[in-house]
Amino acid sequence: MTRPDLLTEVIKAVAAADGIEPAEVDPIHDYIDPEILFKLDGMKEDRDWRFAFQYGDHQITITHDSHIFINGERYRSEKPL
Repeated sequence: MTRPDLLTEVIKAVAAADGIEPAEVDPIHDYIDPEILFKLDGMKEDRDWRFAFQYGDHQITITHDSHIFINGERYRSEKPL
């Protein structure tokens, strides 16, 4: 089984924070170039990095080990990353 891509996980995290379905969240390209998330997803975990951006009313932070934080709270998907 492959793990979900980072873009999908960010969308799910925002939807969970807002209590809506993922299809209902604002398009991510209104806030950042989604290609950034694909590039981050491919970066090696042996480097320590952190990426933060504003997505609607939320501050999103992604860490090198694929943890996603919404307004400082760690998002935990139902499937392991």
